[in-house]
Amino acid sequence: MTTLRHFTASAIVFDDHGQVLLVHHNKLGQWLYPGGHIDPNEDPAQAALREVREETGVTAEVVCDPLFAHPAITVHAPPYAILEMQVSDSTIGVHQHVDMVYVLRVLSGELTAQLEEVCAALWVPIADIAELDTPAELPALISDAARWAKTRW
Repeated sequence: MTTLRHFTASAIVFDDHGQVLLVHHNKLGQWLYPGGHIDPNEDPAQAALREVREETGVTAEVVCDPLFAHPAITVHAPPYAILEMQVSDSTIGVHQHVDMVYVLRVLSGELTAQLEEVCAALWVPIADIAELDTPAELPALISDAARWAKTRW
């Protein structure tokens, strides 16, 4: 039997005050970083930036190491991590999400939750994430991403 996989992009968004942007996901009932499915003709980084803007109203930029450049090709920013996890929903059932997780730095925007997908959006001090109802791996992933990001801006 073939495993059904969906490709998604997500964003761990940091501000300049040691906080991370989280959304309370309607379907899952937990705090997560913004993200969602990659649209046709969209690269993963574009999807992560779009999802952040749609779900929270915030504009951000991808944080990464300097990229190789050549006029004959397009080079895409690599994700911070690629995670695969099992998910289930009432429409598709059990399937896998291959999630390309980017680290972003906030640029501007008033924080406003998109209520169709998330019931809340807020900035959380990194040290306080473990106190929230999140997926098990989220506090460690965000702490690691914060350490990584500090050396890149």
